[in-house]
Amino acid sequence: MSDRSIYYLTVFITGAAVLIFEVSAVRLLAPYFGASLYVLSSVLTVILAALSLGYYFGGRLADRMPHFVPLYYIIGAAGILMLFLLLCAQYFLPVAAPLFSVISGPLILSLIFFLLPAFLLGIDSPFVIRILTESTTNHSEQGAIVGSVFFWSTVGSIVGSISAGFVLIPILGLTLTIASTAGVLVLWSCFAISSLVFINEKEKHELLLPQQYLLLTISAALLVTGILCLQLYRAAPYTTAGSETIYKSDGFYSSIHIFDRTINGTSYRFLKGDTSNSSAITLYDPKLVFGYTQTISIAEALVPDAKNFLMLGGGAYTIPRYLHDKYPNLVIDVIELEPELFLLAQTYFELPVTDKITNYAEDARVFMQSTSTTYDIFFSDIFNSGAFIPPHLSTVESYVALKKRLSPNGIGLINVIGALNGDSANLTDSLIKSIRTVFPNYQIVALEGSETKDLQNIMIIVRHDSVPLVIPEGTITKTFEDEATFLSQLLVPNYIPHPDSPLLFDNKNATEQLLAKQIKTLKR
Repeated sequence: MSDRSIYYLTVFITGAAVLIFEVSAVRLLAPYFGASLYVLSSVLTVILAALSLGYYFGGRLADRMPHFVPLYYIIGAAGILMLFLLLCAQYFLPVAAPLFSVISGPLILSLIFFLLPAFLLGIDSPFVIRILTESTTNHSEQGAIVGSVFFWSTVGSIVGSISAGFVLIPILGLTLTIASTAGVLVLWSCFAISSLVFINEKEKHELLLPQQYLLLTISAALLVTGILCLQLYRAAPYTTAGSETIYKSDGFYSSIHIFDRTINGTSYRFLKGDTSNSSAITLYDPKLVFGYTQTISIAEALVPDAKNFLMLGGGAYTIPRYLHDKYPNLVIDVIELEPELFLLAQTYFELPVTDKITNYAEDARVFMQSTSTTYDIFFSDIFNSGAFIPPHLSTVESYVALKKRLSPNGIGLINVIGALNGDSANLTDSLIKSIRTVFPNYQIVALEGSETKDLQNIMIIVRHDSVPLVIPEGTITKTFEDEATFLSQLLVPNYIPHPDSPLLFDNKNATEQLLAKQIKTLKR
């Protein structure tokens, strides 16, 4: 291998590392701030700013020290720093993230955890250009050298972006993807220095002194130590008080944690996604646990002869489990973006293996627009505990697509996590206005009552036709304390959304801004 090949491989590897780091950074912040525009914009801004600074200072440093050893020390240091900051993020992000808003938090934490490694990686391109142009005697090749460096760096970025999203994070998980990238940077630095020394024998003693061998050894030792620490962190019991961990992993879109906990003498199994408990079951009992899921009884009463059912957002598949146990012939389709959850539900949440339950691991909007099937009942549970709402699933257009999938006399239930009172009600008002634009025949059930100003599960019950939508008498919901409440008592009749709350459209969607305002208001 020639020295020029080594340099081109260097910019290829660092270009790939930057994009892997960038994609991983978005995922690292998502559990705390959602996969929002604020997160994506913050990470892109910080990475691009870091690379710009790296290019600027890298060119000047290369003019002062146009040798390969400083270059590879910097790349190795980037890998070690990436690993160190990943370790810090694992422990400090859960503590630090709640201190910031969903708007400022992603930018501040991106500056803390992602700026320096990306800055160091940005130094390499001007360094390589300086070294290669210095070594060539043919000045007519200098433009070709610059073009080749940027070509291989960009190709590396393309490969890194694709591999991060399609291969590394899905297979290795988030932490091991970042750790592996850091490891490749350190190991490549060691390999490149050794190879270039042997290629350039005359520089062997000038550029690689005994103390420099010692630094390389220390770098490798730090890398191994960091990876071991990460493995210990991943193997450590999850710190959820009073619970027993059953399963924990990095999912494709969020962290996944399954644990058992006893409440008031009853043992429950929970699925925790990122920062919220998204599903729970009572083992060996098909009854639904969370009060909002029990509102499915409204649809059961209003459409007793339902032939098929659509679930948007599977979670632990508790509602499909309940419906299949009660109606074995009901055809159930579930749309769940996280591909791992269907098998986990069968393994840990007693979801039966049956041809009556079909899982689609894809985006709900894409499914609704691609299928021609209509359903007698749908249940939408795709808003993540008030921390993140997929903007494209909150618009008038998305509800139009959903209505097309509802049979003419069908019933739908939409779980909105929000507030009905105070300044934090703006998001809920916009969602209700958008839903009723498409489903004018609707009712609102507030699971914690209409007077509370806190976040709660607000069920929007919709009907396709114009038959009056009446909550059946005697339909109840229960809490963990087994306190039963008639759903008719939780109705919010004649609720009028604030006139200034905007409708949500694909082209003009204020979901994330309203969500940020809601969270900020509730933190006061």
